[in-house]
Amino acid sequence: MLRQFNRFLVLALLVGGALYITLTNSDNATIRLGPNLTLTTYAGVIYIAVFAIGCVAASLVALFFGLKGYLRERKLRAAERAREGFYKTFERARNLMASGDWAAARDLWEQIIHRDEENVMARVELSRCLEALNDPREALRVLDATRASSRASSEVLFRAAELNRKLGNKTAASDNLGLILTEAPSRKALELARDINEELGRIGDAIEFQNELEKIGYTSEDADGARRRLTFAQIVSESQGDTVLRDALSGFVKRNPAFVPALEKLASLEVARGDVESSAELLVKAAKAAKGDVSKWQAVVDLWLHATQGEFTRRAERAIAAARSASQDTSGRSRLEAELLLIRTLLATNRFEDAERLIDSFPSLAERALKNFPKDIHAQWVIQKGHCLAQIGKARDTAPLWEQLAVSGQPRGTTQPAKTLREKQTEPSPALSTP
Repeated sequence: MLRQFNRFLVLALLVGGALYITLTNSDNATIRLGPNLTLTTYAGVIYIAVFAIGCVAASLVALFFGLKGYLRERKLRAAERAREGFYKTFERARNLMASGDWAAARDLWEQIIHRDEENVMARVELSRCLEALNDPREALRVLDATRASSRASSEVLFRAAELNRKLGNKTAASDNLGLILTEAPSRKALELARDINEELGRIGDAIEFQNELEKIGYTSEDADGARRRLTFAQIVSESQGDTVLRDALSGFVKRNPAFVPALEKLASLEVARGDVESSAELLVKAAKAAKGDVSKWQAVVDLWLHATQGEFTRRAERAIAAARSASQDTSGRSRLEAELLLIRTLLATNRFEDAERLIDSFPSLAERALKNFPKDIHAQWVIQKGHCLAQIGKARDTAPLWEQLAVSGQPRGTTQPAKTLREKQTEPSPALSTP
């Protein structure tokens, strides 16, 4: 009721104001609307009409811009809803990736790319899904369109380099990294470029990338190891002749006394020139530097057992000493492998009683070291036990051992084939008479 009264009051004020203006401006005024068209009326009426026309014109202009603003706001809101939908889909896809549901995540990324073909982030994430689904070639194809456009980001190029490297296309991987390094060199790009060029055998280029890393102030234990590794590779590739290579490696080893590949390479050169003592010393250093790698001690043992110089008894003692050294500072599986190496060495040097004692105590050692008896370790132990029994005249006692091998399977790389041992079951080994 009050609202209706207010409306009536406003209308009355407008009518009153119009009458007031008309009555206070009662003089006639003429408006010429055309060559032969004129309008004569009270001046107040003309004033009111002009005011009304101005209000209508202003209202139409305001309506035009208001409608235009409404349409723009509606468009912006639709874009905002689409963007919110994209981020929700994006978030769901990332959650699926985090939970390992790669196939479902792939479907969502493909939906996003279907709506926005140039979405770089979606293509990168789709490539990760495809790689996780063991389809790296398709993952690389997904990145191709982006890599060919001006929107190829560093992330896309890194992904392409990683996929090409995984597929064995190392030259293509190097080219992708070259594009990154041209725009903005970074530690990751330089490290990858260094490693890939090293794998390609481009040692000079790899060293250049390592130099660039050091120029930007990057230092770490890995970087120092890479420098040593590259320097060693350069020496090996550029040295002409064994003498030049030996001299270069001698200097390198003095600066890097714990670099295993250089020690082993120099040891092989010493063997070639007949210096078994120097070679053995180098191999021992390599074995100690390799900490826990029993195969390095195996090389020392093999050197002494197969050397043609020196009395066998002395060489046997050196081989046994090396095999015993293998068990130092080892634990777990490495401890068992070292014990097997010592058993093989004792058997090879006709120390059958010592070998038998170690063989008998081996199961309890395995229980302490690993709480179980791995199948491959067990198979090697069975073979060494059978070999030992055959050598000490107990060949008939080995039959159950070969049955165990027939059930479990003989491991690869065993030093004493079961067939050879079975052939020795019929009679004691002549090694029993060896003093």
